Amino acid sequence: MRGRPVPAAAREDVPDALDAPDADTVIRLDSLSRVFDSEPPVHALREVDLTVRRGEHLSIVGPSGSGKSTLLNTLGLLDRPTSGNYWLDGVLTGALGDRERTALRGSRIGFVFQSFHLLPYRTVDENVMLAETYRAPRPGRERRTRADRARQALARVGLGHRFGFLPGRLSGGERQRVAIARALMGEPALLLCDEPTGNLDSENTESVLELFGELQAQGMTLLVITHDESVSRRAGRRVRIRDGRLSQESA
Repeated sequence: MRGRPVPAAAREDVPDALDAPDADTVIRLDSLSRVFDSEPPVHALREVDLTVRRGEHLSIVGPSGSGKSTLLNTLGLLDRPTSGNYWLDGVLTGALGDRERTALRGSRIGFVFQSFHLLPYRTVDENVMLAETYRAPRPGRERRTRADRARQALARVGLGHRFGFLPGRLSGGERQRVAIARALMGEPALLLCDEPTGNLDSENTESVLELFGELQAQGMTLLVITHDESVSRRAGRRVRIRDGRLSQESA
């Protein structure tokens, strides 16, 4: 059973400015490790190195207990590594405080989960607008423009004709598309997807995977964590995680 995280060193080794990733790198992990303080300690991530370029579609595949959830939480700025460095869209995250991490997560990452997390009594456009309920307005993205931007996000995922519908009137694939539209509302640098087809049948899975291909063609960066080999093979590149270690594979 996992216990308290092992405290990181009091001062992180900050790389020289010349080592910072270039503007086309969305994710860079350098020797990232995560150890949970138990008896014996659990090494959930072990010296992970990973680079994800802008506009790339990467899948991470692995069995239960391999470290996928820990990696997801780390990439999503929901957890901190024990050692190593994580750059997100040019920002070295290890030195950030909790408030700064929350702001960075809200502005740079769109999350898509296995469960759609849609409110059944709200229309699809209202569900999409909820993405900004707890986020400070960004310049040019005021509250008064949310409805128009929600309509644009729904159109982007092929659901402009469902504006005003309740989620219960949609198929599983359409509901996942609504969830993706919600994730796109903040114009994130990264779409982080955790088993996004896990609750879908084969037809709806294909629909969502085709959408991922369209989003990548538009320049979106996608990172999909999955145990489904058929889903992972649709990515342009994939890596496998086992016992907390990443190994590169051809898609």
